[in-house]
Amino acid sequence: MQNKYKTEIQPKNLVLVQMKNDILTCSLKPGTQIREAAAVKRYGASRTPVREALIELAANGFVILEPNKGAIVAPLDTATVFSVFEARIPAEKAAAALSAVRATNQDRRNLKQYKQELEQLDPANNLNDFDDFFAIDKAVHDALAHFARNDFISNQIEILRAHTARCWHFYKDRGLKEDADVDGLIAILDAVVSNNPEQAAEAMRVHLGGYVNAYRDMLTKHIDTLKWV
Repeated sequence: MQNKYKTEIQPKNLVLVQMKNDILTCSLKPGTQIREAAAVKRYGASRTPVREALIELAANGFVILEPNKGAIVAPLDTATVFSVFEARIPAEKAAAALSAVRATNQDRRNLKQYKQELEQLDPANNLNDFDDFFAIDKAVHDALAHFARNDFISNQIEILRAHTARCWHFYKDRGLKEDADVDGLIAILDAVVSNNPEQAAEAMRVHLGGYVNAYRDMLTKHIDTLKWV
């Protein structure tokens, strides 16, 4: 499902887009060394866009630059997961609250359409609906970041959600089970549409808190296995 609200901008550095995607999907795993010469060959580009990509990725915490060695993909561990959500939840709460105040009538009509689409889903019994939920979930979060009409908040959310995506790709085969929180997402939409910033912020906190709990449950199970070691 396409995001209806985000303007697509043609990237100036395709190497940055490709390298970032490889990092987020863990095609380049945490701790992987990225040598400049190898990256030039991998992405079919010259050294300049590779260097520019690494500098920007380092600025946003996705890689660590090593003098005269290139870079390594930033490590990913339990502390990182919770640090990401520790920063993301306040940012998205602010976006939800501001959207409740600043959304236009057209914005609210668009959000009502998302609610109607969510109400038609049965993700517990239909795998396609499960996938559709997360497509709508992404679009709603993107929309609220836009409707907040605060570039500092929206830029921060974009970076933090990218880090969240990397966490998900890393842990999805390690026991992470995320539920489709249809009711929670609808609660956010209802609060924004009804111009209730406090309720919107709290609904967002509860919604994202559910994902934090999913990570906590997974990691607890990993700890429990140590009883048998």
